[in-house]
Amino acid sequence: MRWEDSDRLDLFDSIYRGYPVGTLLFWQREAPAARLSLGKLSLDAPARSDALWVVDGQQRITTLAETLLGHPVSGARAIHFDLGGVKFVYTKVPGEADAEGREETEAERPSPRLPLAVVLDSAQLLEWLFAHPALDPAQRALVLDVGKRIREYQMPCYIVETRDEQVLRTIFHRTNRSGRPLEAHEVFDALFGALSQHQPSDLRHVAQRASEMGFGPLPEGDVLNALLAVKGLPLDRDFTDALDRDEVPGALRATEAALRETIVFLRRDAGFAHVELLPYTLPVVVLSKFFHEFPAPRDRSRLLLRRWLWRGALGARLTGATVGMRQHLACIRKDDEEGSVQRLLALAGTAPAEDVTLLHSFHFARARSKLQCCALASLGPRDLVTGELLDLPALLSAPGEEKVPTVLRGKLAEDDRASGLANRILHPRLPMRGLIQAITATSDARTLASHAISTEAQAALRDGDAARFLALREAALQKTVERYFQRQGEWSADDSPSLASMIVSED
Repeated sequence: MRWEDSDRLDLFDSIYRGYPVGTLLFWQREAPAARLSLGKLSLDAPARSDALWVVDGQQRITTLAETLLGHPVSGARAIHFDLGGVKFVYTKVPGEADAEGREETEAERPSPRLPLAVVLDSAQLLEWLFAHPALDPAQRALVLDVGKRIREYQMPCYIVETRDEQVLRTIFHRTNRSGRPLEAHEVFDALFGALSQHQPSDLRHVAQRASEMGFGPLPEGDVLNALLAVKGLPLDRDFTDALDRDEVPGALRATEAALRETIVFLRRDAGFAHVELLPYTLPVVVLSKFFHEFPAPRDRSRLLLRRWLWRGALGARLTGATVGMRQHLACIRKDDEEGSVQRLLALAGTAPAEDVTLLHSFHFARARSKLQCCALASLGPRDLVTGELLDLPALLSAPGEEKVPTVLRGKLAEDDRASGLANRILHPRLPMRGLIQAITATSDARTLASHAISTEAQAALRDGDAARFLALREAALQKTVERYFQRQGEWSADDSPSLASMIVSED
């Protein structure tokens, strides 16, 4: 399971208290020179004949290295030790303005906080102490004690020196069952990818290369499912014995190629500008298998695939449950491109879900809201200040930002529209009342229209009539969403195979 902030804090709390944190498992073998990434920390590793490859303990090692060896920049979040609460917490490194454009002052902090990035080096720790003369004697003693406990903590590890991979697998499975279980993609990288010298070397590498296409980071679990689909293996069974190690490099390359074609299709053909707008993950896996079997499908197939994707999404038929995933993957059969597409279309249904066009209760994590955001994206949103077209992939990739910020904040509970799409905008978040000021100040009707805001709605907002602004914008968005969904689903269109494909099939 991927670690959350609470897991990282618990790790340091256990170290501080002297609790056991589990045994690290390494495989000793040769390794070429490489640049390694441990979270946000990058290191140049020389070639060695006795390198230690991490098999179990990746999250612990990454957390320790990133926290204790990293150099967090101003405004970044980093783990600190709260001297008043005597606990580990995440805190922003001083110097960066907060989300509302205001810097946090020392007086607003509940108590002094020791950055863990200085505790490994005694000289740096003493420098930090000298830079904080206001600490009382008890706090100064606590600082030294925290540093001492972390530096002197001994974490057990087990090094496997055998070249017999089956021995390694046995040890890994037994130790993994007794501790916190890893997710499937972490098991794959531990047993296969992390030990490979080929490119791409693991699921993380495949996901990173896909991210470089501007579509955003694909979850590594989806990359693993795509690989299993490409290999024709079931997604709901143990794959460790079904995969031959010698086949893994080729499987990773084939998966990367299929995912690249999938991303091109999702962006160019289907209109999903970024992975954040994709309502379900099932299409990533299914399309990867399709483009693996048919790398250069006919234009007609691409058109029908788009209809399948949008009809399935609008009808909530792509939820990604095991049964549904199995049904969709079974539709794709080698050497039968047209039949594969027709079988997928048959699963998409004939009508959208009744609530897909309801604009109330917006929540970006929900499939309905993501689909409605695609309609917003189709308007070609522009920067309210400059009038330039927005870079949607960059906007949606920004870490920690509210993807679709609220326009009107405050007490609007009496108006249901305040919690819906009418009160959201696909635009970089501006401090305080910046969005309202930007909307009311612009004189460019084209920029306003790119956010479904009429000049009448702008005037209502300028006059302080929030209810009228929301009502006018919701009416405009309702038409936009309904037209866009109908255009993408093409429910009444002819789905029959093209004449050319039927001739090819008969031959």
